[in-house]
Formats: sequence, C-alpha cells, structure tokens
Amino acid sequence: MGSIHTTSNVRMRRLRRTGALRDLVAHHRLSPEHFVAPLFVRSGQDMRRPILSMPGQFQFSPDTAVEEVKELFSRGVRAVILFGVTDSAQKDACGTHAHDPNNAVCTTLRRIRDAGIELVAMTDLCYCEYTNHGHCGPLIGQVPAMEPQRVATAGLGPGAKRPPEQKAGLPGVVPGPAAPRVNAHGPLPTVDNDATIAQMCQQAVLHAQAGADVIAPSGMMDHGVLAVRKALDEAGFSDRCILSYAVKYASGYYGPFRDAAESPPQFGDRRGYQMDFRRGAAEALREALLDVQEGADMVMVKPGMAYLDILQQVAATVDVPCATYQVSGEYAMFKAAAAAGFIDEQALVLETMYAFRRAGAAFVLTYYAGQIAEWLGG
Repeated sequence: MGSIHTTSNVRMRRLRRTGALRDLVAHHRLSPEHFVAPLFVRSGQDMRRPILSMPGQFQFSPDTAVEEVKELFSRGVRAVILFGVTDSAQKDACGTHAHDPNNAVCTTLRRIRDAGIELVAMTDLCYCEYTNHGHCGPLIGQVPAMEPQRVATAGLGPGAKRPPEQKAGLPGVVPGPAAPRVNAHGPLPTVDNDATIAQMCQQAVLHAQAGADVIAPSGMMDHGVLAVRKALDEAGFSDRCILSYAVKYASGYYGPFRDAAESPPQFGDRRGYQMDFRRGAAEALREALLDVQEGADMVMVKPGMAYLDILQQVAATVDVPCATYQVSGEYAMFKAAAAAGFIDEQALVLETMYAFRRAGAAFVLTYYAGQIAEWLGG
C-alpha cells in the first residue's frame, strides 16, 4: 500500500461501500405518504382536459377527479389538494361562486367521501380562481380595463379558444357585500384584506361541511388564519386542520398554475400581499410564527427549490409541521428539460425531493406525486 500522509484511521467511504450500508445510515427517506397531489377540478362530466403548460396534468370534472384520487391512493399517495376552476360566466368581483355548495370543489369532496377513500382531502382557500379580476379577494377601488395579453389559454388544451365574451373584455364589476372604499394605495385597486377574510370564513366552513380534512388559506391575507380558525370552531369543525400558506413569495414560478386554474390577474400583480423575495428570512419567520400563533396546525413555504434556505429556517423555528410546494413552474421546467433529453427526469426529481426533506419539509405538494409513487414502487 502506498504511503498515506495522515495519522487518522477515519475513512468516510466505509459507510458508502454498498447500497445496504448506505440505506442503513441514511437520514432521510422518501415514501408516497410524503407527497400531496394537487388536482384542478371544474364543473362538468367525464372531463379530463390536458393543461398545455403542465404536461401530464389535467383539469378534471368531479367524477374523473374521484377516479384520479382512487388511482393515486392505489399507488400509496395519501393526500390531495383541490383547486377550483371556474367558468368565466360564474366569476364576479367578489368570487361568490366559491360559496356555492355545488361548486366543483365541494362536489368533488362529497364524491371522495361517498367513495369511502380514506385519504387526506385538502382544499385551497382563495378567491383568485373565482374573481373576474384574478386577484385573491374583493377589491378597494375601481377595476381597470382587462389587459388582453393576460388571458390564459393553455389550461384549455390543444387548439382551444376562449369564449368570445372573455376575449371582449372583463365583465362588469358586480356589487359586492359592501360599497368599495376609497383606494389610498395608488391608482390601481388593492385587495380588501378584511372583506376577504370575512369571505374566507364562509368558504372554509363550506369545505369542511363537504368533507375537507385540511383547509389551506393561500391568499396571504393578514389575520386570515385567526378568522378561519374561529369560524371552523364555531361551526363545529374544531377537528379540521389549517395548513397555512404562511410564507408565499410573489414568484415568477407560478405562471403555468395560472393557466391551469385560469386565474391570471387582469391588472397589476400580487406583490401587495404576497412576499418580496428580495427580503431576508426575518420576514418569513415572522409570517410563519404569526400564523402558528393564530392557530395554524401546519405551515408552508412556497415555492420550493429557490427557497430552500427559507424552508430550512422556518422548519427549524416553528413547532408545527412545515411543508413546501414544488410549484407549477418548477414542474414545467423539469418536464421541458426531460422532453428535450437534457436531464434524467426521475433522478433529478427524486434528488430535489430529498433536498426538500433534508431542508425540513415534513411533506411536499408536487405535481409529480403520482409519478414519484411509481418510481418508489408504490
């Protein structure tokens, strides 16, 4: 043996010598139970509509959504989160279709429960999918004319076109529960925080009545968690969990989702309520701790890959489970690179999931949930 210029007998490679040894001492594992599958649901029958910007993802009607849930469950996935997609004719300035007990989310929840599928049913609690302006609640101020370039078409599938009435312009603003206040925040309207959280309470109770296990407020409204917790408790649903989108950045990674949910903002952006990625971790920690104080049972950091530093610090700070969301843009990038032959899709996706888990994620919301379960042998 050649000379070794060290007096140490430590050899780090010993525990890497065989696969069995590596498995024995691995700190982190992946299992299908660690993943939540997002599903887009809209009213209809026998619908499975491809989403162009998210290959392998679909808009489902309630009946086909239940079949998808059954398939995911058979692979070992034990949780889904439902996002409603609303026809343009059902949208208004306040998102009142979210309060219809027969909307797609509520109908899908009831069908999942009627089918006896014992999985965790989560629901997104927001209004951007239901408002005709694409923002996350009723507004203070007047809505400007719609910017045509912001109308998404990818969610409708190959060759699809928007209805003529949506191309023509934004439908007129309908009266809300209260007259709009004077906008003191500049020329563009802003989301009315307190009016929105009042509506969130109504939507949350509706989801719980339909069978949701977990309500996930995603609009980044101040004191939204506190209001929803109180509303659920008063309605007799103190056993239902809140997963707060506590740390949600105003990110460019959300683009494909807004196609899928047909919810792009029709003016401005969401930087007035979602977080600024130029700021440090202190704001993220404050947001997460406030939501835990208000009653969140779990918190989320969103997006995932670009915010591993934030995820690690939040997970180490809060005393509740912390999740992350591998969002639509992350998914679409992997799919595009894999289709071009630039990456080994399975290897890269699993490596990323280990990174999320290593950073502290108790579970991950990902459009890859079903595929990951297959890769893991589920």
